[in-house]
Amino acid sequence: MKKSNHYLSVVPVALLLLFCLGACKKNSYLTDGGLQKAATPFSTYDYLKNNKFHQFDTLLTLIDFYKLKDSINNSKTFFAPPDMAINLLMKRITVKREVDGAILSSPITTLKQLTDSVSANLFKQYMFNQTITLDGAGITAVSYANKAGSAAPCAIKKVAGISSVYLSNSALSYNYYTLEYVVVNGTIDGPSGPSPGDLVDANLPCQTSGIQTSTGTTLHVLANFAVLRKL
Repeated sequence: MKKSNHYLSVVPVALLLLFCLGACKKNSYLTDGGLQKAATPFSTYDYLKNNKFHQFDTLLTLIDFYKLKDSINNSKTFFAPPDMAINLLMKRITVKREVDGAILSSPITTLKQLTDSVSANLFKQYMFNQTITLDGAGITAVSYANKAGSAAPCAIKKVAGISSVYLSNSALSYNYYTLEYVVVNGTIDGPSGPSPGDLVDANLPCQTSGIQTSTGTTLHVLANFAVLRKL
């Protein structure tokens, strides 16, 4: 009986090993901890539009407002901010209004207020004329020029992570990398932190990396909690 129980505990480990090996396939990308096919027959814009969870409806409304549809379709790389990240940005932007002679500040609540407060560079900062991939990124942040230019200095790096699975009689860990968009404040932070007088750079992790759209874009999706830079 003991031998039988030991054998059953090994089976899940073997299955997990097969899963980890499958993660190395070049035709897959990592999304929310699971593997999906990297290539899509949709354009970049249509891929976001057809998201079954409607995570990019606000993003696409603003893309249309700023007439950036062709820009995202023609970009070699696009880091797409999901609607939740845009909503967090709206909560950080305040508008002033007068009530009974007093000036009050409150977060913006409408897209009209948002478009009055930001420019198209809010999204151009995440568009690139270069192909950026997880495999091509290093653990040290490297500066890249985005379509917003000098208004939005940025860098790209990958960050190592580790995940563990605990079974009845054993544990298995495996390493992985996630891609990060770095908002550079002044100069790129070094191993010991920012240069004197600089603010700390902001690291925006991706929740999905490496989608290949039919218009030639490598699409990455920023995390829902990403702190977007107001431009």
